[in-house]
Amino acid sequence: MYIQFLGTNAGSPSSRRNVSSIALILNSNIYEIWLFDCGEATQHRILYTSIKLTKIRKIFITHMHGDHIFGLLGLLTSRSINNCNNSLEIYGSKGIKKYIYMSLKYTNSYINFPLNIFEINEGELFNNGVYKVDCFLLNHSIECYGYKIKKCDKNGHLNVKKLISENIYPSHIYKYLKLGKKIYFNNRLLDGKKYLGKKILGKSISILGDTSPLKNSCIYLNNLDLLVHESTLNNNMYKEANSRGHSTNIQAALLAKKYNVKKLIITHFSSRYSYKDIIKMLNDCRKFFSKTYIAKDFSIFKI
Repeated sequence: MYIQFLGTNAGSPSSRRNVSSIALILNSNIYEIWLFDCGEATQHRILYTSIKLTKIRKIFITHMHGDHIFGLLGLLTSRSINNCNNSLEIYGSKGIKKYIYMSLKYTNSYINFPLNIFEINEGELFNNGVYKVDCFLLNHSIECYGYKIKKCDKNGHLNVKKLISENIYPSHIYKYLKLGKKIYFNNRLLDGKKYLGKKILGKSISILGDTSPLKNSCIYLNNLDLLVHESTLNNNMYKEANSRGHSTNIQAALLAKKYNVKKLIITHFSSRYSYKDIIKMLNDCRKFFSKTYIAKDFSIFKI
């Protein structure tokens, strides 16, 4: 998995940073792209990347504030204009379905591909056997969600040496043993689990929408490989940030430390901050959580 930031500003764009949108690029078994939020001009940012509209198969909206959704209609209609026939799924809070269909209606726009819109509640959204996605409520001024994406664990490697040592040579039964199944062979009941190595754990990532510090413990943040967290304001403005449903850079770092996260990326910076200011915010974060990185528009991180 790779993650690419298409917009890292909060509220409104600046000359160097667009508003919120993140692309998750899946390249295991299936190659498709999932978007998280779709702020104004997201499709313009996509033009400067290798992302193809045809590969975007799911869009997850964290909340209904404009800097997270105003690019949605343009992206949908451009997808139609380019004759993309692939289906698309959109997940979001209550109101997302009405917003999309009313926007299409009153602008006399159309789509020519299957579109499924899901208004979500906290918990599991789906598990397709390759990836599992959950959503969870955050602390913002309106209903807002974070998303956890977990690649499903896989069975460990088959211990061929052990099998051969027991006179079980390569044959069609190996494919069943690799799945951990039980099978009769030469009047023996073989349990595939006894011939498998340690389970291969799938990577996990949580992408949070706008939020002030979480008051209650959150199972969706434990031991993540990557946490993407907003950092709207510097820590000397924590009262202003928290009163508006936002977090500071230090609060994001402390959260990552609390939940034993492997890597933290901070994003969603106020337009008042220059790149130099954000570098200072990063350095301050690293005093509390050393594995902190900043998101820049177009930056790519491997998960």
